[in-house]
Amino acid sequence: MSTDPFVVLGLTPGRYEPAEITRRFAECRQRLLRDLHAGWRYDDARRELDELYVAFRTLLNAPANGQAARPDEADRYTCMRRLIAASLEGGLLRASRRERLLEEGRRRGFADFHTHLLIAQVQAGEGELLRAGSPEEARSASQTSRVGARVAAAGLLGLAIFLTAVRWLNL
Repeated sequence: MSTDPFVVLGLTPGRYEPAEITRRFAECRQRLLRDLHAGWRYDDARRELDELYVAFRTLLNAPANGQAARPDEADRYTCMRRLIAASLEGGLLRASRRERLLEEGRRRGFADFHTHLLIAQVQAGEGELLRAGSPEEARSASQTSRVGARVAAAGLLGLAIFLTAVRWLNL
């Protein structure tokens, strides 16, 4: 997955219409399916076909596909999240793709734990990404979770008192 999506589809980096991306995808896919059915390079064709699907989804879903493959350093979280989202199949992630995502995460400077955390966030569909090292965001998140915990505790306590009263009065 460390391969540039433009290179996988045989395009030069830039902006392309979805029809052009789809046409190039169909051409590459047809060639790889022939190789896959021929059997003489089954493993390579299967790996390349997997990379082709990820590259296709990455470029097709990117708002400006010229920016999808050439991110700024400050945008590495968003780029990694896009790559993870493109690797998902109906919300699930195959083990081979997870390993490639871990390799890509290491290449981009993420620890394995952080890459797994990003994968979990994308699979859960969480819209906001909390970046590591931001104390204000960590403080606001902890305050929000404390308020939620207090409300939940008060609700459970009220339910327990209600059920105890019902049992005591034999209603």
